Amino acid sequence: MHIRDGILSPEVCVVTGLISLAAVGYSLRKLRLDLEDRAVPLTGMLASVVFAGQMVNFPLIGLPVSGHLLGGVLAAVMLGPWAACLAITLVLVVQAVLFNDGGLLSLGANILNMGVVGAWGGYAIYTIIRKWLGNGTMTAIPAAVIAAWFSVLAAAALFCFEFGCSTGSQEFHLRGIFTLMVLYHALIGVGEALITGSVLSFVLSRRPDLISIPGAASPITNVSQFVMAGVVGGLAIAAILAPLKSDYPDGLDQVVQQTGMEARQIERDGLVFQGYELPLPSGFGWSTLATSLAGILGTLVVFGIAMGLGKGARWNLPVIESGEPHGR
Repeated sequence: MHIRDGILSPEVCVVTGLISLAAVGYSLRKLRLDLEDRAVPLTGMLASVVFAGQMVNFPLIGLPVSGHLLGGVLAAVMLGPWAACLAITLVLVVQAVLFNDGGLLSLGANILNMGVVGAWGGYAIYTIIRKWLGNGTMTAIPAAVIAAWFSVLAAAALFCFEFGCSTGSQEFHLRGIFTLMVLYHALIGVGEALITGSVLSFVLSRRPDLISIPGAASPITNVSQFVMAGVVGGLAIAAILAPLKSDYPDGLDQVVQQTGMEARQIERDGLVFQGYELPLPSGFGWSTLATSLAGILGTLVVFGIAMGLGKGARWNLPVIESGEPHGR
C-alpha cells in the first residue's frame, strides 16, 4: 500500500515526514545503546526478505484486488521494534529511490504507516496479547498473527486520516474511501497474518532464540548460517515468485482508481528504474527475466546497505561481549 505522490497534500507529507524522521531517529538511538554484532546481519536478512516478499502480490479471492506483505510485525517479533522500524524504512527507501515504488514526497507517510505503525504499533499489540495469553513460547505465533492483521488495518485507517487532512479531500466521499480501505485491507490482513504465522512457525521450530519475548533478554547464538539461508530464500522469492505476482492493483491502488483519487497522482520518472523490471530487450521471456533480475538486485542492495549501516553504527560504540542481549 505504497502511497504515490500527489495523493496527500504537501503539508501532510511534511508532517508525516517529520514524525517518521523522529521515529526513525529514536529507533536508531535506542538500537545503538545495545546493538550486537550478530543483530546486524539478522536485520539485513529480514529487510531483504521483506523487500522480496513485498514484490509478490497475492490476489484476494473473488475481488479484482491484490495485497502484499507489509512485514512490520514479522520483523518486530524477530528483531524488536527498533531494528524492525529501521529495516522497513530501508526497504521503503530503496523501493522509492531505486524502483519508483511509492512517492518521494509521500515517503514519510509510507514509513509512518508501514514502518512505524507496523513495527512499533504491531509490536505493542503483540506484547499485549502475549501478556494476556502468557509469555510461553507457543503464544508467540497467535499473538503475532493477530498483531499482523491489526497492523494492516491500522495502516489503512491511518492513510484515511492522512487523506482526510489533505487539502482538497473534501471533494471526495471520505466515508466511502474509509469503507473500501477497511474492507480490502481486512482481507489483505488475513494474508499478512498467514505469512507472518507461517514464517515465525518455521523459525520457532528451528531457532526459537530468535523470537522476541517482551521484557526478557534473549541471547543470540551464531546466526551466520540462518542469515545465509534467509538471504538465499529472499533471492529465491524475488527471482521465482515475484514474476508470478497478481496483476490486480493492490488495495490502496484499487481504492484510488475506484474513488477518483487517481486524478491527484503526480506521475514521475524513476530516479533509477521505472518499476520492478530492469531494461532488457523486448521479446518472449524477457519481461519475466527483467522482473527476476530487479528483485535480485533490490534484495542484494537492501541487504548490503543494512550491513553497511549496521557496521558503521558500531564504529563509535564500545565492544559488547558475545552472548549479551541484542537490541530488543
